[in-house]
Amino acid sequence: MNRRVHRYVPGWFGFAGAAGALCSVLALAGCPGTLDPSLLKMETGAGGNTATGGASGGTGGTGGTNPTGGSNGTGGVPANCTGGNEGSMVITNNCAYSGCHIAGPGSADSSGGLDLTVNATIGSRLVGVAAGTAAEASLCTGMGPYLNPGSNPPTGLLIEKITGTPPPCGVQMPWTQGPISTSPLTSTQVTCVEAWAEGLITAAAQ
Repeated sequence: MNRRVHRYVPGWFGFAGAAGALCSVLALAGCPGTLDPSLLKMETGAGGNTATGGASGGTGGTGGTNPTGGSNGTGGVPANCTGGNEGSMVITNNCAYSGCHIAGPGSADSSGGLDLTVNATIGSRLVGVAAGTAAEASLCTGMGPYLNPGSNPPTGLLIEKITGTPPPCGVQMPWTQGPISTSPLTSTQVTCVEAWAEGLITAAAQ
């Protein structure tokens, strides 16, 4: 019996050696289940970074809309300055009426030499023009001009007279004891008059 065992032992070791060699070859060749997922994970991470860079580029492109925002903020008349709130209408309805700031004998003692009749020459009577004289019953003689050339936002005696409490001379306008106005201009009306005045100053500079 011992002889029989010895006879089969070399054969067993020969089979085991061959099986071991085969496993070694397979191990060196690599297993898709262990190597490839690791490699795929690294490649996926690299792709993610590239995608992130692409998203950042997209965000930067959104910044390109800023010039549009800039154009929206360029000057112009406020949206609520329409109808009776339009600057020239505020002046006409509250200042340029008989007995106040219009030309003619009926207003000679009350206009202070300032004619606010809104027409094609209104700018030439305001921009760079000093206040009336004592002979014109002006309480603001030597002050002004009514609108300072080149100012933006507009400045000058006209703006000070409708916003000052009190103004630098005389009383705040419009005159609330007159037949038309019973209260100072609203903040919206003041804003609209300023927008209108800015247009006069810009036109005078051209």
